[in-house]
Amino acid sequence: MDKWLKSPWTLRVVSLVFAVLLYAYVSAESDVDNRAGEVPITSSDETNTVDAPVGIRIDDSKYVVSGVPEYVSMQLVGPASDVTAAIQQKNYEAYVDLRDLDTGTHTVKLHYENVSDNLQVYMQPASIEVTIQEKASQQFNVNVGYTNEDQMAAGFQVDSSTVEPQTVSIVSTQEVIDQIASVRAYVDLTEIDADINSREAPVKVYDAQGNELSVNVQPETVEVSVQVSNPSKTVPVEVKTKGQAPDDVSVASLTPEKQEVTIYAPQDTLDGIDSISTEEIDLSKVTENQTIDADLQLPDNVRSASDEQVSVDIELEETSETTIENVPVTIEDLPDDLEATLTDPQNEQIDVTVSGAQSEIEGLSADDITATIDGSGLEEGEQTVQIDVSGPQNIELTPSQDEATITVQSAENATSEEDTNTDTQTQ
Repeated sequence: MDKWLKSPWTLRVVSLVFAVLLYAYVSAESDVDNRAGEVPITSSDETNTVDAPVGIRIDDSKYVVSGVPEYVSMQLVGPASDVTAAIQQKNYEAYVDLRDLDTGTHTVKLHYENVSDNLQVYMQPASIEVTIQEKASQQFNVNVGYTNEDQMAAGFQVDSSTVEPQTVSIVSTQEVIDQIASVRAYVDLTEIDADINSREAPVKVYDAQGNELSVNVQPETVEVSVQVSNPSKTVPVEVKTKGQAPDDVSVASLTPEKQEVTIYAPQDTLDGIDSISTEEIDLSKVTENQTIDADLQLPDNVRSASDEQVSVDIELEETSETTIENVPVTIEDLPDDLEATLTDPQNEQIDVTVSGAQSEIEGLSADDITATIDGSGLEEGEQTVQIDVSGPQNIELTPSQDEATITVQSAENATSEEDTNTDTQTQ
């Protein structure tokens, strides 16, 4: 026996057996660890998994907690009657107990309550990471915002709005409160054609980038009132034309069927509008007395008008011609440091031949026609400049001369010359 025990082969075999046993033990332990969290189910147990709400146990008057999910997965294992009762009663709840923790980030275990002692409970996840911060609160003014303002009833605009209460209390961490850039209550203005009175609207909180922040707002809603109006103005219709009537005839009259229309726009826009023009009527295509429908050209920011187009009566007459004598030529926009003298025409007057409907040209005088020279770009010295003539609409004007000769000098030199001439005459 002693000889057998001392044999090297015996020792090798025994060592091998122990090695195999050790491997089997380690493998078995590892398998047990890998199955941690799984539920040991017997043939008589019933299993059901529910979403359990997660509560937070902390002094919420002082602290704000983030990182806690709203629900966790809770597996209930045990007798069927207990599992069924738990599911029907829904009293189960998961929670984290943070009462003994300081501010900062912590990994905490999830607990549960209101579950029968006959049941085994397994939660996923079993622990979570939470951050505890001191609570801060601040009052903010609530501003009214609008959605679909461009879809209000035609012509309507927002005049003013009020909100009640005007301020709300926002509770969160100081870091989040410092991010708050605006607090708004939005009102939908689609098809609004009357004042909005005390409409309840939720309060939204945004950072500087327009991202909505999740914070505790008290109260969560406010009452918004919006005053709207429909500013309008009645203005005359002005008929616009282009081109010339065919040979031998001229336009005697252009009469819109409606002399005035009502337009709707913001008040500041209305204040700058004195009339509404039609689209240009092409007179070259008018060969007889007729009525033409012309669209109205609404200026920018005019939302609508009482009429979109008007009918225009056009009357033609044979063209007549006459000459208006002694129409004065004036220089406009000459700089203050210059003076100008017309050398041609010497009398600073021209004749203008007018042609058009007899009813339009009869009775015209020099007062109805202007002949002007643009002095804004003139320089010192003698120069030839354009004469511009204008007069009543639909009257053709032909000046006796298109250009004038003009001498320009500085106002200072002109004054010196006048003084010299005065002294010479005195001597």
